[in-house]
Amino acid sequence: MRLRFTLLSLLFFSQGYSQITMTLRKSFIDSFKNNLTINANYEVYFAHAKPNPAAKDGDLHFSGYDKKIGLPVVAEIMNAKENKNALDIIHEKEGKGKPDEKIKLSGAWRLWCEHPGDIEAFKQGKMKIEIENTNPSHVFEIHPVTKVDTVDLMHTLHKTTGYTYKIAEDAFSRYSNLRCRISQNAKTISIETNGIGYNYVDFWLELNSSNQQEVSDGLFAYCTIYDSEFDPEDEDHDDLITHKLRVGFIKGSDLYNKVKTMKKGEFLHVAGIPRINLNLVRWRANNGSSRPEVLNWNLPYEMIAVGEID
Repeated sequence: MRLRFTLLSLLFFSQGYSQITMTLRKSFIDSFKNNLTINANYEVYFAHAKPNPAAKDGDLHFSGYDKKIGLPVVAEIMNAKENKNALDIIHEKEGKGKPDEKIKLSGAWRLWCEHPGDIEAFKQGKMKIEIENTNPSHVFEIHPVTKVDTVDLMHTLHKTTGYTYKIAEDAFSRYSNLRCRISQNAKTISIETNGIGYNYVDFWLELNSSNQQEVSDGLFAYCTIYDSEFDPEDEDHDDLITHKLRVGFIKGSDLYNKVKTMKKGEFLHVAGIPRINLNLVRWRANNGSSRPEVLNWNLPYEMIAVGEID
């Protein structure tokens, strides 16, 4: 298992990936580094006519912009066919590139270099990157969406039947070996890293503590992560991936309600999506003058658990 993990890492670095720089306001990072979600006044530029089939993830994608975020955004509703009311609102407000109305949108914020396109630098501020379709060059998503106007979508946060999730061993190897460089000035922090996909991942987690970090919109728990085929009854735990990773659970979701009652050492099999850990980004920036090596450590990431796997 460990040999295979190492070989995957070497294979990953033998491939070429473009470098991406993301520059965020320190005030933005401080507002959201320990939050699961974000509320947006969202201009819908383009929306898919219908959700993806389950085999392709079951999501509905719609691109847009929010002044507070200050970046092109793609929002994604999980298991979108389950709520026609939300889709109707999105299609009604879709501006086809020229939106003149906004919708109230809530969901998990997600900074991740999955679809940077040919853009090498993203900086918060006035929109300078054109949004011409449902998948513009972007590094920021609201995914999964939990509310569209008054329509609650928390019930859509569950396993997508018919979708093949990424294998944990492969996915986490890629995440853990992403290069990163952090720099800052008085008002902003820049994160330089490489493009990567590997969205929905099947993994097991074990709670490292019974004391989770409760926040206004969910909770964070430090977990030991195991591969997709892990068996909790196997005392050898050969499928160990990492001893400590922060995992977030969105308030109101089934997983949130379940994890709140769990104790240290209990296991859970979940689907999750990765995002950059802004709490660690901020810590590295704060400590870079006394410990310059931390500014070049590999990319800090965390997982958002979005559904339990049977």
